[in-house]
Amino acid sequence: MNNKKNFINIFLGAGIAMIMLSDCSKEECSLSKQEMAAAVSNTGVDNKTTVLAVVKDASVLKGMFANSEVEGWSTGDDIRIYTLQSMNYNSYLLSEGGGSPVATFTRIGGTEDYDDDGTLYAVTSSKYVYGLSATADGLARLTVDIPSRYDITDAGGMEGCTRLTTPYWGEATFNSDGNLDCPFSGLTAMLKIETTSLPAGTRAVVLTTHNYTDLDGKALDGGDDKPLSGTFDAVLRKGAALEPNPIFYSYDTLRVNLGREDEREEYKSLYLPVIAGQYANLHVIAVMGDTRRPYDWQGSVIQTFKENIIFRPNTIITVGQSTGIMSPRI
Repeated sequence: MNNKKNFINIFLGAGIAMIMLSDCSKEECSLSKQEMAAAVSNTGVDNKTTVLAVVKDASVLKGMFANSEVEGWSTGDDIRIYTLQSMNYNSYLLSEGGGSPVATFTRIGGTEDYDDDGTLYAVTSSKYVYGLSATADGLARLTVDIPSRYDITDAGGMEGCTRLTTPYWGEATFNSDGNLDCPFSGLTAMLKIETTSLPAGTRAVVLTTHNYTDLDGKALDGGDDKPLSGTFDAVLRKGAALEPNPIFYSYDTLRVNLGREDEREEYKSLYLPVIAGQYANLHVIAVMGDTRRPYDWQGSVIQTFKENIIFRPNTIITVGQSTGIMSPRI
């Protein structure tokens, strides 16, 4: 055999892993990650079991969406990976694949190599993430704030891109190339509103579940006051969803201010998070004027969702279209 094939052989015998390194020149020993894996996988000596050697490289992460309704990542999207074993984390910035549902992220902060066997919790970065903590039974709890007011720069998505208004998450694992892979899922449902579908003169879009709402001096059917904004928690496991934090305040409205016409031109859609569940009346209102009283607006109702509609995490519902298909595509 040539020296490259003899470079590394890994045998399992009597419960002991033995690494044998043959003599080789400096040039021959400088094998790439792919060459090393190929050398090991193609070598068999004395009929011993051969184990594929994979060099872990935590500097690159491939992120994909578990929901096929998501259009694509946006330039500037970034990700953090947390563990329950350390307070340190790695941060990653999108480097390739903007506008696509599968993208490559390159590490820009942190030095963690993740050699331990702990779960790697990947979370899309947001200024409204409070942090990650451990539950009493050793699971990860993510705490997130959903503000009662967004600007269009916080909730607007450009052509071909989905705005991750609230964090998406997933468990990252090392793939056969040694890099990190992670499928991402949303922790809320998301209402998608095409900006071109809004009535002329719309200043803001408001969601409300309040029990009494006035619009142009007329009362709308009341809601059940369920929270749409405030502080929420999610235990990160399959089917994870944000739920109201019992300690902090929550509110039954959520508003996106659209700003000037020239500011909103680059945004094709709005993405408004909706906590998973059912609502007696969830009104989506195009606001054209405000009054001094709370829950009193001028404008028009774009759509009302009632109790027969179930909002599920990791779904996207386009306002103005049929709500018949709302199940997660995982």
